[in-house]
Amino acid sequence: MQFAMPPVLSAITLAISDTDQYEHPDSPGEVMDMADLREVWTQIPDPRDRRGRRHPLVVILALVQAAITSGAPSYAAIRHWITHAPQHVLEQVGARRDRRTGRYTAPHPDTVCRTIAQVNAAHVDAAYAAHRASQITDFYDDPEELIPMTVDGKTQRGTATSDKAAQHRLGAQLAHDAVVVAQIDVDSKNNEITAFAPLLDQIGCLKNVVISADMMHTRHGHARYLHQRDAFYVFPVGGNQPGLFDELDALAWDEVPVGWTTYDRGHGRTEIIQVMPTPPGARFPHVKQVFLIERHVYDLEWKPLSAVAVLGVTNLPERLADPRRLAELVRGERSIENKDHYVRDVTFGEDRCRVRTASAPSILATMRSYGIGALRLLGFTNIAEGTRWARDDFRNPLIALGLTM
Repeated sequence: MQFAMPPVLSAITLAISDTDQYEHPDSPGEVMDMADLREVWTQIPDPRDRRGRRHPLVVILALVQAAITSGAPSYAAIRHWITHAPQHVLEQVGARRDRRTGRYTAPHPDTVCRTIAQVNAAHVDAAYAAHRASQITDFYDDPEELIPMTVDGKTQRGTATSDKAAQHRLGAQLAHDAVVVAQIDVDSKNNEITAFAPLLDQIGCLKNVVISADMMHTRHGHARYLHQRDAFYVFPVGGNQPGLFDELDALAWDEVPVGWTTYDRGHGRTEIIQVMPTPPGARFPHVKQVFLIERHVYDLEWKPLSAVAVLGVTNLPERLADPRRLAELVRGERSIENKDHYVRDVTFGEDRCRVRTASAPSILATMRSYGIGALRLLGFTNIAEGTRWARDDFRNPLIALGLTM
């Protein structure tokens, strides 16, 4: 069967350096080579009793990840994909071969669902994060180039029950490439603050990374943490920092020239940014510049509909981020909602998914984000189109995941 391969992004190299390594949090002396997903999966502890294991955990994870990359939105769809996987696909993922018949056998769907629920989600998150983090240097050739990354949380509404709140996760995404690098479970949206550092701790190197986030994360501790890790921040300032907000609001913005303006006639939007050096005695750590962004929305006849003003701070010096660059970095804060959270809900049906058992919701969320990233790295800007391509041939998701031999 012939199948079409989408255009590969010339700026992105999927190969991972042989020197990229990851030390498992539960095995301080054990170091793994981050060669591909198979190597990642081998470092995730198998929770099952050694007696009676017929199918390796690596095989189970590979089949589930491939099914999800094909757009499987639920356990039923995952089970269907695995049940109908042809022999050549089972061979590629390393499935067990029946000595009597000579055929490769897939694990029973019940075994798959039960095993996914038993695996420790934190181990899965750490392994996937280390794998993606090891690729960042391939996405950005210049070691001095700024790397925009946005942090935001998402609630998995389908996990809510009558006596239990919906599960919430915090994630970090490369804003330009729309590839999720790391995720972590949090108790609720309010606890995103305490999960900020543990989330980014999963990423080995943050040098020259520029973190953008919503006002919840505009905190002194976050700024100091990023400074210690040679990273930068671009934070909006609001009511959670009243002293700083009043200080910035009182500045003579009417005397500051407009640094950059964006004009989007099609969407009826304009954005204006003004930037000035940090005023003396600013009440925020390591801040180098402060800015004011005004966003205006118009109807089809160009009549004003709304106007919003946002104050902000950054530790980026002017030589690294002029007004235009700052406007781009602030705008990138919304990328994770548009290019990951929205896609997980609409294309992969995450909010409709009723999987609630143990670690399963977290692991499936990580796999959905990874599948989205894998399709984007193949050149798909429309992920629904990418999942249709992946469904055209059972080999296609293996190609997207780099699991072909």
